[in-house]
This record gives sequence, C-alpha cells and structure tokens, in this order.
Amino acid sequence: SCDFLSFTQGQQALGRVLVDWPDDYRCDSPSHVRGQRVQDARLSLSECHRAAVVSAACCALFLLLLLTGVLCHRFHGLWYMKMMWAWLQAKRKPRKAPRRDICYDAFVSYSERDSYWVENLMVQELEHFNPPFKLCLHKRDFIPGKWIIDNIIDSIEKSHKTIFVLS
Repeated sequence: SCDFLSFTQGQQALGRVLVDWPDDYRCDSPSHVRGQRVQDARLSLSECHRAAVVSAACCALFLLLLLTGVLCHRFHGLWYMKMMWAWLQAKRKPRKAPRRDICYDAFVSYSERDSYWVENLMVQELEHFNPPFKLCLHKRDFIPGKWIIDNIIDSIEKSHKTIFVLS
C-alpha cells in the first residue's frame, strides 16, 4: 500500500523485524507493480491518494456546473432555450393555419431586458415603414389566459417570418 511504501522507504527499522528486508519482498498490488521489489516500486500520487483525486474532480465539476448555472441566469439562457424550443416545436408541427390565415408579417421574440429598444425603436421603425410591416408582439397580441407556449406557437404559425432579438 502507499502507506507501507512511504513508511519503508524512509525507515530501516523493518530490516531488524523482517528477514531479508527489503530485497526478498515483492509487491502484489496494484497489478502494474506486481512482482517488482518493494524498494523499486513507485506509485503515483493519484494511485496513493485516489480519494483526494476523486474529491477534487467532483469539486471541479460542481464549480463548473455552478458557474454554468450563474452564467445562464445572468444572461437569460433559460429564456433563450425556451424560445428556441418553442420555435423548433412550431417549425416541426404540421401547419394548421392555411396561408390565408397568416395575420402578421413577423413574430418578434425578445427578452424583457430589450423591451425598450424593441418596442420604442425597432417596432416603431418597421410599423411606420412604407409599406408598413404588421408585427406580432406578445404584450399586445397574445390571447390572455392561453398558455404562453401555445400563444408563441400560434403566433409563429400565423406569421410569415420570426424575428429573434438576441442581446
């Protein structure tokens, strides 16, 4: 074992207790040092301190997951993933709305953090363009009481295009 090897390399007291120490003693495990003389065996730190290595790897993995969670929260990653999922679901569904049921030129998907820019600048420019674009915004065009995902999917289906505002 690691404790035995570290003890024997610095101590000659065992030579008085064990006959022919350390020349006639051979390692049995781990398998890669099996058959070697005890005095020639060298085990790496990872072999001797496996619990510490596993603990360090688990701590590093936990910190990586924590950092990922904090960054997703800080940059609204969950919101973007939900919107992407809704968009993918809407694109995979067979079209329920025939072409004549298209109500909007584009559905606009954006974060609340970007609401000022979207509502006061982008939408104003596009809706007052010549010819004007008819945009679908969740604040004014979603049906109250309907599930948000259903509102999103219906709005995407009733729009020619989808605009994602990413910041």
